[in-house]
Amino acid sequence: MQSTINNIVRISPESVVKVGIIGTGAVGASWAALFMAHGMRVLAYDPGPEAERKAREFIAQAWPSLMQLLGTPDKAIPESSFLFLPSIAEVASEADVIQENGPERPDLKAQILCDISTHAGPEKVILSSTGGIPPSTLQKSCRHPERFVVAHPFNPAHLIPLIEVVAGKETAAEVTDWAMAFTRRVGKHPIRLLREANGHMTNRLQFALLREAVHCLAEEIATPTDIDDAVRYGLGPRWALMGGLLTMHLAGGNGGMQGILDHAGKAIEGWWEALGQPQLDAATRQKLLHAAEEVANGHSIPEWVEWRDRNLARVVQLIRQDPEPVALIPANEEI
Repeated sequence: MQSTINNIVRISPESVVKVGIIGTGAVGASWAALFMAHGMRVLAYDPGPEAERKAREFIAQAWPSLMQLLGTPDKAIPESSFLFLPSIAEVASEADVIQENGPERPDLKAQILCDISTHAGPEKVILSSTGGIPPSTLQKSCRHPERFVVAHPFNPAHLIPLIEVVAGKETAAEVTDWAMAFTRRVGKHPIRLLREANGHMTNRLQFALLREAVHCLAEEIATPTDIDDAVRYGLGPRWALMGGLLTMHLAGGNGGMQGILDHAGKAIEGWWEALGQPQLDAATRQKLLHAAEEVANGHSIPEWVEWRDRNLARVVQLIRQDPEPVALIPANEEI
């Protein structure tokens, strides 16, 4: 199935067979595992030393939790579906769609995207995993910039459902729609940002909390473990089910959002005014390094990653199984 827009025939998201991955670090390899799990062939390029070996090791480590999430625990890695190619040009020319995962350096991404768009026909969509660079900045480097759109995943990308789809000033509306449909095909939950913002949106949300966590650490308001536990055992369980705005609405009881605004609006403004503005100076950096040792509690990073991924799969399954309440049926209505 294909679509024709402005005389350009574009493959449908459902018909994609080969996905190009440029950059196979943690994000690129995570994308690769996800695409392979959904029956696609991955064509990859990364100039780093031993990039293919490292990517295959990452996929092997990610595979069990990904299969747990998909409900196919016994499915083996389709090794032949992952192919490293010697250049961006070959990946771009052979793939149906390209996902760029280069370092967060605008100059380097510009070079990569120029290379991709030079060798990928104008009908091919170019997706970028950038975590905060505005798409309008990046698409200046692209031939046919209307087919460029940000599809920003969250670590670990093979498990976390969220994708931010962000169009640039020159992105065609149908390309944004295409990216939404394509990411849904691989089990993602895409959200469409209405306009560009530095850092997109979700990073801004998480770094607002992280900023205050660093402030609490720097001001010695609590220990590193207790700062993290405040999120883990207090905020996190609710946030796994609902966002901050719905949480606020429910906090007002039967009065909802209006109730909480009337009851605590002034207090909330006072809390906002008291939030910190920490700097990553030498003293704060040292506290963060000590904090990392404390919260790791003697376990290595690979041990924590395995634990995180195994349990993230269970959390995501729970969210998907019961995403919102069933509408209540009035007592006087027949069932």
